Amino acid sequence: MSVPRRAGLVALGILALWAAFTLANWLTGRFWWWGGAAPLVVFFAAPLAVLWAVATLLLARARLSRLERALVGLAAAEAALVVLHRLLSGRTWVWVIPDLMVPPLLFALLPVALLAAVGVLALSRARVAGRARWWTALLASAALVLGLDQAGLRAPWGGGLDGPVPPGALRVVSWDTFCWDTTDDPARFLRYLKKWSADVYLLQEHSGCGPGAPTPIDDGEQLRREFPSRYFATADGLLTISRFPIVRDLALGTVPNPVATNWRRAALRTDLRVGGRVLSVYNVHLYDMLYLSSSPLTGDFYRSMRLLDAARATQLRELVTDVDGNANPVLASGNFNLLPGMGYTRRLGHLNDAARAGGPLYPATLTFAGLRLWRMDWTFTSPGVDVHRYALRSPEGLSSHHLQDMAVSLAANENAAASTLPNPKPKVR
Repeated sequence: MSVPRRAGLVALGILALWAAFTLANWLTGRFWWWGGAAPLVVFFAAPLAVLWAVATLLLARARLSRLERALVGLAAAEAALVVLHRLLSGRTWVWVIPDLMVPPLLFALLPVALLAAVGVLALSRARVAGRARWWTALLASAALVLGLDQAGLRAPWGGGLDGPVPPGALRVVSWDTFCWDTTDDPARFLRYLKKWSADVYLLQEHSGCGPGAPTPIDDGEQLRREFPSRYFATADGLLTISRFPIVRDLALGTVPNPVATNWRRAALRTDLRVGGRVLSVYNVHLYDMLYLSSSPLTGDFYRSMRLLDAARATQLRELVTDVDGNANPVLASGNFNLLPGMGYTRRLGHLNDAARAGGPLYPATLTFAGLRLWRMDWTFTSPGVDVHRYALRSPEGLSSHHLQDMAVSLAANENAAASTLPNPKPKVR
């Protein structure tokens, strides 16, 4: 048996094994078999693999070799995937699963890899027809042009856009704590929180994990001891801790969650008196995109996904409406459960992404099955807020989400009047 044939059989065997594990994962919801992410890595390629198979069938009668057909088919599949993503993401719940299955970074990496492959084949004088190379290059280039802004890459020239950190800047940290300290050492958890010495903490999942999560936590007295002389506001697992007086707080996005019935609100707005001005801070946690509490082979799974998608759209609409009608400078931060390039992010396009001020080229915040490939956590600001530094900090094993750490200040040309409300007393609501 020839080496290529043997390699092909090995590849088919690996693919069959992966398919078996993937099916088992879907049926059981257990994505951590063997403590690793091997089945998931290939699982991400499923939408592309389906489109590739379709493209290969359409090219069956073309006068192309197997290699040429594979190259052109893969480039066509990538271009089709990007087009479908732009057309369907955020417009229909049907695209929720493909949104989650394809890490956004692939929208940039795969076209670049295809273009590199074309270059290597041309230089090596491999037996690949010129028209196949040209079609591959053309389709890969189109996919790159259409998909680059969907990949979630931070422009490397955008760092420090609002200048160095000035005296009196606010340090804001935002973090999805993943069930608070209920799955960790509580003392270690508090040490991690306090070490940031932030002026404003925006914390999500100030709650336990369980059926109908979040489950409330009554730790108001402890919070007052650990964060003396601070102001507190809470709502449905959202906790805001501020060094500045809270002159108003408001829970937003009250929509029933079809699965986690105790979770009813999308955001907690707190208006902070900073000097003689007011800064509106939104602590955000939109509903999850789907739950694996039921099998994907049942109608309940897709019904809950459809209802969740509709609820998330309503939550985001209410949040954007409140932000747009707010005359104060605005900072909105938290776990939006939105991926780069998703249709929903277009509704926030008029705000500034704080990640432009620094951080990694690919600011992924969520680690799943050992892979840090997704950005679910964001910070958006209005033109009245300058972002001088933005960084992602390791959760040190306490959460699956990285912590957002930023330095912000109110823009000098922003004329915001001081609130006439009396100074509130520190309290947990």
